[in-house]
Amino acid sequence: MALLASGTVVAKQSDRQQPINVTSTSFDGTQQQPNGKTPGHVIWTGKVVLTQGTLTVTGNKATGYLDGDNQLTRVVVDGNATMKQQDEQNLWMRGNADNIDYTPDNGDAKNSSSGVAVLTGHAHVEKEVDPADRKKLNQSNGDKLTYNTTSSTMTGESNGSAPVHMIFQPKQQPAAAPGAAPAKPATPPAAPAPQTKKP
Repeated sequence: MALLASGTVVAKQSDRQQPINVTSTSFDGTQQQPNGKTPGHVIWTGKVVLTQGTLTVTGNKATGYLDGDNQLTRVVVDGNATMKQQDEQNLWMRGNADNIDYTPDNGDAKNSSSGVAVLTGHAHVEKEVDPADRKKLNQSNGDKLTYNTTSSTMTGESNGSAPVHMIFQPKQQPAAAPGAAPAKPATPPAAPAPQTKKP
C-alpha cells in the first residue's frame, strides 16, 4: 500500500539547510576513528529532543550514527517516539510509534534513504489537509509506516491480525449559490402630462 500523503506538497525544503540540535538528560558517544570502518555514534538518554528547522523528533532514548566527517547520518529513537514537520504550505505532519528510524534529509538526491522515517510498532501518522481547518486530518495506522519527508509519500504494512487503516477527509465543497431573487414586476410607464392651450 502506498499513499501520496499531500499531493505534490513536500516538507519544508529550508529545513535541510538548518543545523541539527539534540538535547537530552545525558549522552555517551565516540567519533569515527581515522581510516576506521566503524561509524561513530552517540547515545542520548532521557527526554531526547532532536530539531532541524520545523522538524522535531522526540523519545526516551536515541542512537545517532556519524560518518567519517562526524555528520549525523541516522537516528534511531526508542520509547514514546514522536515526530512532526511542516510542509511548504505550513501544514503539519505528525507521527508516533514505539520506534522511529530516521535518516536526516541532507539534500543528497542519490541517497534514497535521505529524509525517510520508518515508524514501527503501533505506528500512527496524521497530516493536516486544510489550512483553514487544522482539525481535518488524513490518517494512517499500522505496524510499520515508512514516511518520506522529501516526496511526502508513505507506505504501510501490518504484520498481525489488525489491518492497515487509513482515513481520508472529504474534499471541501463550494458553498451553494444563493437562489436568484424573484424578478420585480415592470413599472408601468408614467402617464404623459396634460397639454394646455395657449390663449
